Amino acid sequence: MDILKNPTTVKSLAQQIIAACDSYVALKMPEKQFRELIVHYASQHGTKLFSQSGLNPTIISRIGKKRVELVKIMLNGFQCKLII
Repeated sequence: MDILKNPTTVKSLAQQIIAACDSYVALKMPEKQFRELIVHYASQHGTKLFSQSGLNPTIISRIGKKRVELVKIMLNGFQCKLII
């Protein structure tokens, strides 16, 4: 399973999240690895993944409702750093 850990654009990040979600749902990726990937995206690519109101609207529209819910479940307990 080839999933890019450091996508360069929001659209590329959405494609990688789609691939990861689909692999997880198809039982090809363990939950621990999936959670680690989503948390990596949140911590290292937060500006692409998040907006002021939550998830980036481009990400939401590209990945769809069911995948958004899956990402939210994996991010449960994750807290963003505040940049001052």
